[in-house]
Amino acid sequence: MGVMAGHDEVLDLVYETSVDPSLWPRLLERFSSLIGGHSAALRSYELFHETGAVMAVGLDSAELDGQFRRFADRNPLKSTPEQLRQKLRDGFRYVPGMKRDIEWLPKAEFERTEYYNDLYRPLDIHSDISIGFASNQAVWTGVDVYRSKSQGAFSDEDIALCEALLPHLVRAWTLSRKFAATRGVGQALADFVDASPHGLFILDDAGLVRHVNGTGRRLLAGTSGLRLTAGRLGANTPEATRRLQGLIDRAGGRHAAPRTGGSLALTSPDRLRPLSVTVAPMGAEQASPLFDGPAVLVCVTDLEASVSLPEQRLRDLFDLTPAESRVAVALFEGLDPKLAADKLAISVWTVRRHLAEIFAKTQTNSQVELARLMMRTIDANYALSATSVSDRASRESWSILSSR
Repeated sequence: MGVMAGHDEVLDLVYETSVDPSLWPRLLERFSSLIGGHSAALRSYELFHETGAVMAVGLDSAELDGQFRRFADRNPLKSTPEQLRQKLRDGFRYVPGMKRDIEWLPKAEFERTEYYNDLYRPLDIHSDISIGFASNQAVWTGVDVYRSKSQGAFSDEDIALCEALLPHLVRAWTLSRKFAATRGVGQALADFVDASPHGLFILDDAGLVRHVNGTGRRLLAGTSGLRLTAGRLGANTPEATRRLQGLIDRAGGRHAAPRTGGSLALTSPDRLRPLSVTVAPMGAEQASPLFDGPAVLVCVTDLEASVSLPEQRLRDLFDLTPAESRVAVALFEGLDPKLAADKLAISVWTVRRHLAEIFAKTQTNSQVELARLMMRTIDANYALSATSVSDRASRESWSILSSR
């Protein structure tokens, strides 16, 4: 945290944004200023065609989004479609990080591209740094910060600040995404907490649970590995409880360091997949609908909950036909070829013919192998709608991710 010394207000803003997505424009502006950019954009888009949404500060969001889509097939600052498909087949796992334009290709070479001269130059962009939160197969989400030629290159200090802020920004985006589906403009905290499909626990700064939503109560009552003892959250092992309580203590400000968040996975012998837990500090104003004083938010996601796989994503990733993608989804949902045929009102022989084509296109050899490959694309279901958001709408409220 040494690099963040003197920037406590930025961390506060990051975690305020995690539970209030309407603060993203303010956070973008502060972050861009912190590392010397003249503008910044929060983007979540499909890498093949760059369809998605953009929220920008310092530039017009709609114009920037339109330009990115127009030049999507001429963007030298990303992998080619062939490289993307190969990464998927190889089981590529994205790790949040950052990358400057000069790490894709030398600046002199970049300046000779159509992308630089027809997109970047008119917008007074000479250098950019992309801070990636997630790349769930073909959907990338993160923040781009832009500099003009007169501002020079990003310094080592700028890079260090980005690295220090990265895990906090990722947590803010993750929580914003989870809340976006249930929170409306002006909706009270208690309302959207209780409506959320995620387990949400509001704790006071001493770590005592003050509010639990319905999903959270179901997790506590089941065999998830989450426990409530003497008003405090715990896990099914002393070590897991120690780690969880350590995150809660730091978020509650029980240490000298600034209040920060964190994440961990809670495993249980009764479950195939762990619970995903994110802990974040909340200000007194944000917690006021439930109680007075600073608070801690604990968000628990059940990774065994049912999920859906968009057919369009399969078509884009594997070049499946509409009929093939429907068969693939039916098999992914656990149907055998006969039941899939009944559901889709086609013959079992047609299902098997489609399945042979699916195996060939995905380079798999069995339904088990296909299911594993498709499982790696599940998170791509969380994508922004293809409609751009205006600057005005962004300032009022922007749903970071909305289901297709």
